[in-house]
Amino acid sequence: MSDKAERGRRGGRRPFYGWVQVGGLSATELVSWGVLVYAFSVFVVPMREELGWSVGWLNAVYATGVVVSGLLAMPVGRVLQTRGPRGVMTVGSAGAVLMLLGWSQVDSLPMFFVVFVLGGFAMATTLYEPAFAVTAVWFARDRARAVLVLTIFGGLASAVFVPLTGVLVSWLGWRDALLALAVITAVVTLPVHGLLLRRHPADLGLHPDGSDEPPPPREAAPAPPRQAVLRSASFRRLTVCFVCGTSAKLAVTVVLVAYLTERGYPLGLATLAAGGVGLFQVTGRVLVTALRRWVPEHRAGAALFAAQGVAIALPLTTSGHGTAATVSIIVFVVLFGLGYGLAELLRGTLVADYYGPGEYARINGVLAAFVVGARAAGPALAGVAVAGFGYTPVFVGSALLAAVSAGALLLAHRAHGEELDRLDSLP
Repeated sequence: MSDKAERGRRGGRRPFYGWVQVGGLSATELVSWGVLVYAFSVFVVPMREELGWSVGWLNAVYATGVVVSGLLAMPVGRVLQTRGPRGVMTVGSAGAVLMLLGWSQVDSLPMFFVVFVLGGFAMATTLYEPAFAVTAVWFARDRARAVLVLTIFGGLASAVFVPLTGVLVSWLGWRDALLALAVITAVVTLPVHGLLLRRHPADLGLHPDGSDEPPPPREAAPAPPRQAVLRSASFRRLTVCFVCGTSAKLAVTVVLVAYLTERGYPLGLATLAAGGVGLFQVTGRVLVTALRRWVPEHRAGAALFAAQGVAIALPLTTSGHGTAATVSIIVFVVLFGLGYGLAELLRGTLVADYYGPGEYARINGVLAAFVVGARAAGPALAGVAVAGFGYTPVFVGSALLAAVSAGALLLAHRAHGEELDRLDSLP
């Protein structure tokens, strides 16, 4: 018996290597989301004070990074498909370290834009998309649990890195705080991505989920060609679901604190409400995954998206900040938060379940390009709407988008079932 086969035979006696990778990637997703996405908001104030740049210019720099990550989503997906995640995520981690080092030295806006072009590359190569490519290949039966673990840690990044960055800025100043974050990023992400990741279970003589035998051919959904998937009704409807849901949640997020303070709530309470959304997004992911044995993911997801639409409209139904208004805000935080992180969870599970792991990285790369576009468009359109018409159009429009997202998810599942029936009917 070969060494690989022997390791495969003994797989049940030691932790399945897929879970080892998920553990490592959970730590790197926590750090990557923390330093590349959430820490930025903390640096806005000290950079504005020292360099005199407006918040508008600073946000434009960050938006540039988001746009670059969207433009790179499809080519990164192709590389993940052909070469696996190890090289992609290692180079991405190195890019993140270099970006933080460059950021610590910026003294001009053009230089800052260049730094965040590199930041966009790091986002595209270290955040959820490449991590999901690992779970798509290494897991079948346990894929939802693996994706849940990753997204829980990604969801906790704001709770960890916003206060941590604030402490570092207070102690060290913003430039040295960035150097400290660069060290944290290098120490955590480079060893995991460079040494731990493997492309296929077969590379270690293993099978998905750590099973003793490969899954039966009928266990996985039939996998149509990638181009057929991209032209399919189910894929188009999933895209509508995730784009509408992402636009809606981020449009509300960027105006929430300002809206609440203008209604008379103290800034501390307004920020507490915004932070509560992050807490409940983790709860929503756990809830959908825990219930999937009894309630299919698409139904649970659609129900929470619909509830999110109702929640978004709630703050408009009361005025002032009395008891009724406060209750409406609490209900809003709970329901809005429960649906907040679902798009990421479902992209890591439903896409692989529907279309199989074989072309997952490329298919998800196409989907990610649209989702990242929505990530940039939602806040931008919200800003324009508030400037021209006030907050009401933002909340009403976002509530409608959340409802569209719920309907599109149900229609996508129906279309996928019809596509499977057609595949089964082929000779």
